[in-house]
Amino acid sequence: MGDEQPKEQLSGHIQHTCEHKPEQKNAEIKIEKPKLSLKQSLIHFYDTKYRKILFFTLSLLILSVFLIGLKIAKTGDFVEKDISLSGGMTITIFHEQSYDIKELQNYLASQFPDKQLSIRSLTQLGKTVGIIVEGTDIDSDKVIASLGQKIGTISAEDYSVSMMGSSLGNTFFRETLKAIFVSFMFMGLVVFLYFGENLKMKFIATIATFIVGAMIFGGTTSIIKDFIAYILGLGLITLYYKNNRPSFIMILTVFADLVVTLAVVNLLGMKISTAGIASFLMIIGYCVETNILLTTKVTKKKEGSVIERILDAFKTGFIMTATAVSAVLIALVFTQSDVIKEIMAILLIGLIADMIYTWGQNVALLRIYLEKKSANHELHN
Repeated sequence: MGDEQPKEQLSGHIQHTCEHKPEQKNAEIKIEKPKLSLKQSLIHFYDTKYRKILFFTLSLLILSVFLIGLKIAKTGDFVEKDISLSGGMTITIFHEQSYDIKELQNYLASQFPDKQLSIRSLTQLGKTVGIIVEGTDIDSDKVIASLGQKIGTISAEDYSVSMMGSSLGNTFFRETLKAIFVSFMFMGLVVFLYFGENLKMKFIATIATFIVGAMIFGGTTSIIKDFIAYILGLGLITLYYKNNRPSFIMILTVFADLVVTLAVVNLLGMKISTAGIASFLMIIGYCVETNILLTTKVTKKKEGSVIERILDAFKTGFIMTATAVSAVLIALVFTQSDVIKEIMAILLIGLIADMIYTWGQNVALLRIYLEKKSANHELHN
Protein backbone atom coordinates (compact mmCIF):
# COMPACT_ATOMS: atom_id res chain seq x y z
CA MET A 1 0.00 0.00 0.00
CA GLY A 2 1.35 3.37 -1.03
CA ASP A 3 0.18 5.17 2.08
CA GLU A 4 1.90 2.86 4.51
CA GLN A 5 4.92 4.22 6.33
CA PRO A 6 7.97 2.03 6.80
CA LYS A 7 7.83 0.05 10.04
CA GLU A 8 11.13 1.48 11.23
CA GLN A 9 9.90 5.07 10.77
CA LEU A 10 6.58 4.37 12.52
CA SER A 11 8.30 2.64 15.40
CA GLY A 12 10.67 5.54 15.83
CA HIS A 13 7.75 8.00 15.87
CA ILE A 14 5.96 6.03 18.62
CA GLN A 15 9.13 5.77 20.70
CA HIS A 16 9.77 9.48 20.33
CA THR A 17 6.23 10.27 21.51
CA CYS A 18 6.49 7.97 24.54
CA GLU A 19 9.76 9.50 25.62
CA HIS A 20 8.35 13.02 25.78
CA LYS A 21 5.04 12.33 27.54
CA PRO A 22 6.45 11.87 31.09
CA GLU A 23 8.44 15.10 30.83
CA GLN A 24 5.35 17.05 29.83
CA LYS A 25 3.38 15.50 32.73
CA ASN A 26 6.07 16.41 35.26
CA ALA A 27 6.21 19.92 33.90
CA GLU A 28 2.47 20.28 34.38
CA ILE A 29 2.29 19.11 38.06
CA LYS A 30 5.37 20.97 39.29
CA ILE A 31 4.19 23.82 41.57
CA GLU A 32 6.59 26.25 43.19
CA LYS A 33 5.86 27.05 46.86
CA PRO A 34 5.72 30.77 47.63
CA LYS A 35 8.73 31.97 49.55
CA LEU A 36 8.02 33.18 53.08
CA SER A 37 9.46 36.39 54.43
CA LEU A 38 11.66 36.33 57.54
CA LYS A 39 8.74 37.50 59.69
CA GLN A 40 6.43 34.84 58.24
CA SER A 41 9.09 32.16 58.76
CA LEU A 42 9.56 33.14 62.40
CA ILE A 43 5.79 33.11 63.02
CA HIS A 44 5.50 29.72 61.29
CA PHE A 45 8.29 28.30 63.46
CA TYR A 46 6.76 29.82 66.59
CA ASP A 47 3.36 28.37 65.67
CA THR A 48 4.48 24.84 64.79
CA LYS A 49 7.62 24.20 66.87
CA TYR A 50 6.40 25.33 70.31
CA ARG A 51 7.13 21.90 71.80
CA LYS A 52 10.79 22.28 70.83
CA ILE A 53 10.81 25.74 72.42
CA LEU A 54 9.33 24.16 75.57
CA PHE A 55 12.12 21.56 75.56
CA PHE A 56 14.71 24.37 75.40
CA THR A 57 13.17 26.34 78.30
CA LEU A 58 12.86 23.25 80.50
CA SER A 59 16.46 22.25 79.70
CA LEU A 60 17.61 25.75 80.66
CA LEU A 61 15.67 25.48 83.93
CA ILE A 62 17.23 22.09 84.75
CA LEU A 63 20.70 23.45 83.96
CA SER A 64 20.07 26.44 86.24
CA VAL A 65 18.97 24.17 89.10
CA PHE A 66 22.13 22.10 88.55
CA LEU A 67 24.36 25.20 88.68
CA ILE A 68 22.69 26.41 91.87
CA GLY A 69 23.21 22.92 93.33
CA LEU A 70 26.92 23.16 92.50
CA LYS A 71 27.04 26.54 94.23
CA ILE A 72 25.54 25.02 97.37
CA ALA A 73 27.98 22.10 97.25
CA LYS A 74 31.00 24.43 96.96
CA THR A 75 30.06 27.28 99.29
CA GLY A 76 27.27 25.90 101.46
CA ASP A 77 24.89 28.58 100.18
CA PHE A 78 22.95 29.07 96.93
CA VAL A 79 24.03 32.69 96.46
CA GLU A 80 27.05 34.92 97.14
CA LYS A 81 26.04 37.28 99.95
CA ASP A 82 27.60 40.63 100.76
CA ILE A 83 28.25 42.06 104.23
CA SER A 84 24.64 43.19 104.76
CA LEU A 85 23.50 39.56 104.52
CA SER A 86 26.49 37.46 105.63
CA GLY A 87 27.81 39.74 108.38
CA GLY A 88 31.19 41.45 108.63
CA MET A 89 32.87 44.84 108.85
CA THR A 90 32.43 47.90 106.66
CA ILE A 91 35.05 50.67 106.69
CA THR A 92 34.06 53.93 104.99
CA ILE A 93 36.98 56.26 104.26
CA PHE A 94 36.12 59.82 103.18
CA HIS A 95 38.71 61.04 100.67
CA GLU A 96 37.79 63.37 97.82
CA GLN A 97 40.29 61.84 95.46
CA SER A 98 39.96 59.29 92.66
CA TYR A 99 41.73 55.97 93.09
CA ASP A 100 42.40 52.94 90.94
CA ILE A 101 40.04 50.55 92.74
CA LYS A 102 41.52 47.47 91.08
CA GLU A 103 45.03 48.49 92.18
CA LEU A 104 43.85 49.06 95.76
CA GLN A 105 42.07 45.69 95.73
CA ASN A 106 45.25 43.90 94.65
CA TYR A 107 47.25 45.82 97.25
CA LEU A 108 44.93 44.78 100.10
CA ALA A 109 44.93 41.18 98.83
CA SER A 110 48.74 41.15 99.06
CA GLN A 111 48.69 42.69 102.55
CA PHE A 112 45.97 40.36 103.89
CA PRO A 113 46.23 37.15 101.83
CA ASP A 114 44.18 35.09 104.31
CA LYS A 115 41.26 37.56 104.39
CA GLN A 116 38.45 38.17 101.92
CA LEU A 117 38.36 41.91 101.36
CA SER A 118 36.46 43.92 98.77
CA ILE A 119 36.80 47.61 97.97
CA ARG A 120 34.65 50.01 95.98
CA SER A 121 34.41 53.75 95.46
CA LEU A 122 31.89 55.94 97.25
CA THR A 123 30.31 58.53 94.96
CA GLN A 124 27.89 61.39 95.42
CA LEU A 125 26.29 63.23 92.50
CA GLY A 126 28.84 61.65 90.18
CA LYS A 127 31.80 62.78 92.28
CA THR A 128 34.08 60.43 94.23
CA VAL A 129 33.92 61.24 97.94
CA GLY A 130 35.66 58.19 99.38
CA ILE A 131 36.13 54.42 99.34
CA ILE A 132 34.38 51.55 101.11
CA VAL A 133 36.25 48.46 102.33
CA GLU A 134 34.28 45.37 103.35
CA GLY A 135 35.48 42.11 104.85
CA THR A 136 34.88 39.37 107.39
CA ASP A 137 37.04 38.81 110.50
CA ILE A 138 39.29 41.78 109.81
CA ASP A 139 41.01 44.26 112.12
CA SER A 140 39.93 47.79 111.13
CA ASP A 141 43.07 49.41 112.62
CA LYS A 142 45.39 47.19 110.57
CA VAL A 143 43.41 47.82 107.37
CA ILE A 144 43.43 51.61 107.95
CA ALA A 145 47.18 51.58 108.69
CA SER A 146 47.88 49.55 105.56
CA LEU A 147 45.76 51.79 103.33
CA GLY A 148 47.40 54.87 104.87
CA GLN A 149 50.74 53.73 103.47
CA LYS A 150 49.16 53.58 100.01
CA ILE A 151 46.91 56.64 99.81
CA GLY A 152 48.29 58.83 102.58
CA THR A 153 47.61 59.42 106.26
CA ILE A 154 44.05 58.66 107.37
CA SER A 155 42.99 60.46 110.54
CA ALA A 156 40.27 59.28 112.91
CA GLU A 157 37.87 61.91 111.51
CA ASP A 158 38.31 60.59 107.97
CA TYR A 159 36.71 57.18 108.41
CA SER A 160 33.91 55.27 110.13
CA VAL A 161 33.53 51.60 110.98
CA SER A 162 30.28 49.61 111.15
CA MET A 163 29.77 45.99 112.10
CA MET A 164 27.13 43.49 111.07
CA GLY A 165 27.19 40.30 113.14
CA SER A 166 27.10 37.06 111.17
CA SER A 167 24.12 35.79 113.15
CA LEU A 168 22.21 39.03 112.51
CA GLY A 169 23.06 38.91 108.80
CA ASN A 170 21.96 35.29 108.49
CA THR A 171 18.74 36.03 110.37
CA PHE A 172 17.97 38.92 108.06
CA PHE A 173 18.69 36.72 105.02
CA ARG A 174 16.29 34.03 106.25
CA GLU A 175 13.62 36.65 106.85
CA THR A 176 13.99 38.01 103.31
CA LEU A 177 13.67 34.48 101.87
CA LYS A 178 10.48 34.04 103.90
CA ALA A 179 9.21 37.32 102.44
CA ILE A 180 9.84 36.02 98.92
CA PHE A 181 8.03 32.76 99.72
CA VAL A 182 4.99 34.56 101.15
CA SER A 183 4.87 37.00 98.22
CA PHE A 184 4.97 33.97 95.92
CA MET A 185 2.02 32.42 97.75
CA PHE A 186 -0.06 35.60 97.52
CA MET A 187 0.87 35.97 93.86
CA GLY A 188 -0.44 32.45 93.25
CA LEU A 189 -3.65 33.29 95.15
CA VAL A 190 -4.31 36.42 93.08
CA VAL A 191 -3.79 34.48 89.86
CA PHE A 192 -6.05 31.63 91.03
CA LEU A 193 -8.80 34.03 92.13
CA TYR A 194 -8.72 35.62 88.68
CA PHE A 195 -8.55 32.50 86.50
CA GLY A 196 -10.10 29.86 88.76
CA GLU A 197 -13.77 28.86 88.37
CA ASN A 198 -14.54 26.84 91.53
CA LEU A 199 -15.75 29.24 94.25
CA LYS A 200 -15.27 26.65 97.00
CA MET A 201 -11.62 26.10 96.01
CA LYS A 202 -11.08 29.87 95.83
CA PHE A 203 -12.33 30.23 99.40
CA ILE A 204 -10.10 27.38 100.63
CA ALA A 205 -7.06 28.80 98.82
CA THR A 206 -7.66 32.26 100.32
CA ILE A 207 -7.92 30.97 103.90
CA ALA A 208 -4.89 28.67 103.47
CA THR A 209 -2.75 31.49 102.00
CA PHE A 210 -3.46 33.83 104.91
CA ILE A 211 -2.68 30.97 107.33
CA VAL A 212 0.70 30.49 105.59
CA GLY A 213 1.48 34.21 105.94
CA ALA A 214 0.49 34.22 109.61
CA MET A 215 2.57 31.12 110.38
CA ILE A 216 5.63 32.53 108.62
CA PHE A 217 5.63 36.00 110.20
CA GLY A 218 3.38 35.70 113.24
CA GLY A 219 4.44 34.70 116.74
CA THR A 220 7.81 33.37 117.78
CA THR A 221 10.24 31.77 115.35
CA SER A 222 9.83 28.00 115.14
CA ILE A 223 11.34 25.51 112.70
CA ILE A 224 8.31 23.21 113.05
CA LYS A 225 5.90 26.08 112.37
CA ASP A 226 7.87 27.18 109.31
CA PHE A 227 8.03 23.59 108.03
CA ILE A 228 4.24 23.24 108.31
CA ALA A 229 3.79 26.55 106.46
CA TYR A 230 6.04 25.40 103.61
CA ILE A 231 4.15 22.08 103.34
CA LEU A 232 0.86 23.97 103.27
CA GLY A 233 2.27 26.20 100.52
CA LEU A 234 3.15 23.17 98.40
CA GLY A 235 -0.36 21.88 99.01
CA LEU A 236 -1.74 25.15 97.64
CA ILE A 237 0.31 24.79 94.47
CA THR A 238 -1.07 21.24 94.08
CA LEU A 239 -4.58 22.65 94.48
CA TYR A 240 -3.90 25.16 91.70
CA TYR A 241 -2.61 22.36 89.45
CA LYS A 242 -5.72 20.23 89.90
CA ASN A 243 -8.34 22.98 89.75
CA ASN A 244 -6.98 25.53 87.28
CA ARG A 245 -4.05 24.55 85.08
CA PRO A 246 -3.35 28.08 83.66
CA SER A 247 -2.79 29.35 87.23
CA PHE A 248 -0.28 26.56 87.91
CA ILE A 249 1.46 27.19 84.58
CA MET A 250 1.86 30.87 85.47
CA ILE A 251 3.31 30.06 88.91
CA LEU A 252 5.74 27.59 87.31
CA THR A 253 6.80 30.24 84.79
CA VAL A 254 7.52 32.86 87.46
CA PHE A 255 9.45 30.27 89.50
CA ALA A 256 11.55 29.35 86.45
CA ASP A 257 12.25 33.03 85.79
CA LEU A 258 13.59 33.49 89.35
CA VAL A 259 15.72 30.31 89.24
CA VAL A 260 17.34 31.18 85.90
CA THR A 261 17.98 34.77 87.05
CA LEU A 262 19.65 33.50 90.22
CA ALA A 263 21.81 31.05 88.23
CA VAL A 264 23.01 33.83 85.90
CA VAL A 265 23.73 36.11 88.88
CA ASN A 266 25.91 33.35 90.37
CA LEU A 267 27.71 32.80 87.05
CA LEU A 268 28.54 36.52 86.88
CA GLY A 269 29.97 36.35 90.41
CA MET A 270 27.64 39.04 91.74
CA LYS A 271 27.22 39.47 95.49
CA ILE A 272 23.64 39.86 96.66
CA SER A 273 22.77 42.52 99.22
CA THR A 274 19.45 43.56 100.74
CA ALA A 275 18.89 45.66 97.60
CA GLY A 276 19.38 42.56 95.48
CA ILE A 277 16.66 40.75 97.42
CA ALA A 278 14.33 43.67 96.67
CA SER A 279 15.06 43.34 92.96
CA PHE A 280 13.95 39.68 93.02
CA LEU A 281 10.65 40.79 94.56
CA MET A 282 10.30 43.33 91.73
CA ILE A 283 10.92 40.58 89.17
CA ILE A 284 8.05 38.52 90.65
CA GLY A 285 5.69 41.47 90.22
CA TYR A 286 6.75 42.14 86.64
CA CYS A 287 6.55 38.47 85.60
CA VAL A 288 3.03 38.18 87.00
CA GLU A 289 1.98 41.21 84.96
CA THR A 290 3.22 39.88 81.61
CA ASN A 291 1.94 36.36 82.28
CA ILE A 292 -1.53 37.59 83.24
CA LEU A 293 -1.58 39.57 80.00
CA LEU A 294 -0.75 36.44 77.98
CA THR A 295 -3.05 34.04 79.84
CA THR A 296 -5.99 36.46 79.70
CA LYS A 297 -5.64 36.96 75.94
CA VAL A 298 -5.28 33.23 75.22
CA THR A 299 -7.83 31.68 77.59
CA LYS A 300 -10.53 34.34 77.96
CA LYS A 301 -10.58 35.95 74.53
CA LYS A 302 -12.52 33.97 71.89
CA GLU A 303 -11.90 35.97 68.71
CA GLY A 304 -9.29 34.66 66.28
CA SER A 305 -7.11 31.56 66.38
CA VAL A 306 -4.82 30.69 69.28
CA ILE A 307 -1.69 31.90 67.49
CA GLU A 308 -3.41 35.19 66.58
CA ARG A 309 -4.30 35.76 70.24
CA ILE A 310 -0.74 34.93 71.29
CA LEU A 311 0.74 37.36 68.74
CA ASP A 312 -1.72 40.04 69.86
CA ALA A 313 -0.57 39.60 73.47
CA PHE A 314 3.08 39.51 72.35
CA LYS A 315 2.84 42.93 70.71
CA THR A 316 1.71 44.54 73.96
CA GLY A 317 4.04 42.46 76.14
CA PHE A 318 7.07 43.19 73.96
CA ILE A 319 6.46 46.95 74.15
CA MET A 320 6.13 46.70 77.95
CA THR A 321 9.38 44.74 78.30
CA ALA A 322 11.28 46.90 75.79
CA THR A 323 10.28 50.01 77.73
CA ALA A 324 11.36 48.48 81.04
CA VAL A 325 14.68 47.26 79.59
CA SER A 326 15.39 50.73 78.16
CA ALA A 327 14.83 52.36 81.55
CA VAL A 328 17.03 49.77 83.27
CA LEU A 329 19.85 50.21 80.74
CA ILE A 330 19.77 54.00 81.14
CA ALA A 331 19.99 53.61 84.91
CA LEU A 332 22.89 51.15 84.58
CA VAL A 333 24.84 53.48 82.33
CA PHE A 334 24.35 56.76 84.19
CA THR A 335 23.98 55.85 87.86
CA GLN A 336 26.94 56.22 90.20
CA SER A 337 25.36 54.23 93.04
CA ASP A 338 26.51 50.63 93.48
CA VAL A 339 23.20 49.78 95.12
CA ILE A 340 21.19 51.00 92.13
CA LYS A 341 23.58 49.24 89.76
CA GLU A 342 23.02 45.96 91.59
CA ILE A 343 19.24 46.36 91.44
CA MET A 344 19.27 47.31 87.76
CA ALA A 345 21.64 44.48 86.77
CA ILE A 346 19.47 41.82 88.43
CA LEU A 347 16.33 43.39 86.95
CA LEU A 348 17.86 43.30 83.46
CA ILE A 349 18.66 39.59 83.79
CA GLY A 350 15.16 38.94 85.13
CA LEU A 351 13.50 40.84 82.27
CA ILE A 352 15.41 38.84 79.67
CA ALA A 353 14.50 35.60 81.44
CA ASP A 354 10.87 36.73 81.56
CA MET A 355 10.85 37.13 77.77
CA ILE A 356 12.08 33.56 77.37
CA TYR A 357 9.74 31.95 79.88
CA THR A 358 6.58 33.98 79.25
CA TRP A 359 6.67 33.78 75.45
CA GLY A 360 8.37 30.38 75.33
CA GLN A 361 7.43 28.10 78.21
CA ASN A 362 4.09 29.67 79.17
CA VAL A 363 2.90 29.85 75.56
CA ALA A 364 3.84 26.21 74.90
CA LEU A 365 2.21 24.88 78.08
CA LEU A 366 -0.96 26.91 77.45
CA ARG A 367 -1.21 25.54 73.92
CA ILE A 368 -0.79 21.96 75.13
CA TYR A 369 -3.44 22.62 77.80
CA LEU A 370 -5.90 24.05 75.24
CA GLU A 371 -5.30 21.15 72.85
CA LYS A 372 -6.09 18.59 75.56
CA LYS A 373 -9.12 20.60 76.68
CA SER A 374 -10.43 20.72 73.10
CA ALA A 375 -9.80 17.00 72.59
CA ASN A 376 -11.66 16.11 75.81
CA HIS A 377 -14.57 18.37 74.78
CA GLU A 378 -14.86 16.64 71.40
CA LEU A 379 -14.62 13.22 73.01
CA HIS A 380 -17.50 13.92 75.40
CA ASN A 381 -19.63 15.34 72.61
